[in-house]
Amino acid sequence: MDNAKELRLTKHTKKQLELPYYGYSVLRYFTAALFVAAIVSIWLAIVFTGWSSILCVALGVILLFAGVFCHLSMGWMTNREKIELLKTDFSERLEWAGTGKVLDIGTGQGRVAIGVAKQFPEAQVTGVDTWTKGWKLFGMTKAGAARNAVIESVSARCSFQTGSALDLPFAEGEFQLVVSAFVFHEVRIPDRTLLLKEAIRVLAPGGVFVICDLFNGSLLNTYKVKSVPELLETVRQMGAEEVKYERLKDAGVKLGGLVHIWELGYLSGRKV
Repeated sequence: MDNAKELRLTKHTKKQLELPYYGYSVLRYFTAALFVAAIVSIWLAIVFTGWSSILCVALGVILLFAGVFCHLSMGWMTNREKIELLKTDFSERLEWAGTGKVLDIGTGQGRVAIGVAKQFPEAQVTGVDTWTKGWKLFGMTKAGAARNAVIESVSARCSFQTGSALDLPFAEGEFQLVVSAFVFHEVRIPDRTLLLKEAIRVLAPGGVFVICDLFNGSLLNTYKVKSVPELLETVRQMGAEEVKYERLKDAGVKLGGLVHIWELGYLSGRKV
C-alpha cells in the first residue's frame, strides 16, 4: 500500500512539474487573506470592548470592502477562461509577417513571450524584465520563465534577458514586433513617455508595437497628456504611424466585475 501511494504521489508531482506556472493563483491567495483578516478582526471586536472593539469593527469592514473590491476588479486574473479570452484577443492584434525578432517588455513568467513564440513558429522571441525581489515573492523569476518555455516546447526560440524597460539593452531597430502586457503602469516614474520612446526605439522601421495596459485619467497624467487623443498624438511624434487605442470593453473582451474602472486597453501602432 505504501509503495502504491508513493507511486501515485510521484506521478502527481511529476504532472505538476510539467505544467507551466504563470502566477494565476497569487491574487486568489491575496484576496482570501483579506477576507480571513476581515473575519478575524470582526471576531476580535466581539472579544474586546470599548474603543478596541470599535477599531476592530472598522478595520474588519475596511478589509472586507478591500477583499470585495479586489475580487470584483482583479479577480479575472485568477480565471483561466478569462485569461485565455484576453490572450486570444491579444494575439489577434499582432498584425505582422510572423518572421523576425520579437521583444516582450516586462515578461514576468514569460506568458506573453511564450504565447507569441507558439503563435509564430518562425519568430525569435526575447523576454526582458528586471525580476526585482518584490515580484519574486509572487513567483516571478527569470528561471521560472525559462522553465515555462521548456515546458511549452519553445525554449529554442524563446529566451529571457535581464534589463530595464527604461533602458532596454538592445540596439535601435533590432525587433520587428514589440509587445507588453500590464507592465507600464507598474513602472513608478513621473514620465512614462520614456517607456514608449524605448519601445519604439528598438523597433525596426515598419515594425509593430502592441501594448496592453491601463490608460485611465490619473495614469494619463504620467504620460504628460490629459486625454487619449493627446496620447496618440504624442506617440505619433515619436515616429509612429497607424497609432490607435481601443478599450478591452469596446473590443468585446468581457472580463466581468469592476474591471472597466481600470480602462484597460490596447495601444498599438507601426514605426515609420
